[in-house]
Amino acid sequence: MNKDFASAKLTDGLNKLAKGQGAQYPILSAMLSQLIADNPGTENKIGLFAIPGADAAKNGLTVWAPNGLYIPSSTTGAKLEAAKKFLGFVASPEGCESLGTATQPTGPYAVKGCKLPESVPQAVKDMQTYIDKPGASSLALEFLSPVKGPALEQICVEVGSGIRKSDAAAKLYDEDVKKQAQQLGLEGW
Repeated sequence: MNKDFASAKLTDGLNKLAKGQGAQYPILSAMLSQLIADNPGTENKIGLFAIPGADAAKNGLTVWAPNGLYIPSSTTGAKLEAAKKFLGFVASPEGCESLGTATQPTGPYAVKGCKLPESVPQAVKDMQTYIDKPGASSLALEFLSPVKGPALEQICVEVGSGIRKSDAAAKLYDEDVKKQAQQLGLEGW
């Protein structure tokens, strides 16, 4: 742990990684853009691995769902047809190729048939290996559960900072989710 871990900002963590002063920093791969922009030449110096668990053979990567594109339900006529055509292009291998030409991908594509450009950062290549291996990745909790406890961020910080043990944090989070579900009036809680 860095001595200043409690007060260090995102840019501090990224810079420490880029300069070889840090070994691990749990972040979303979307932060690669900032890391590379602030530290040119680091594209292939920073890798990615799943946060270790109790069993290395079952260690998997938690992934964030990619951005979505939507058409407002009020769209009609020619505008609706044009919007559908555009979304069809975006969700095609040609659309992925166009996107990869315009901007550096920070994670694998979620469209069948899309291939990452060879020029992606090493961390993205590392991430792709988890995606390609059956059972080696799963969506983040936010995409699997209809309820997210409001104290999740603080609980994660406590675990990452060594303030709270993971098993105690899991119990605390279960209670946090239960309270949230009850406040929302969801059945079965």
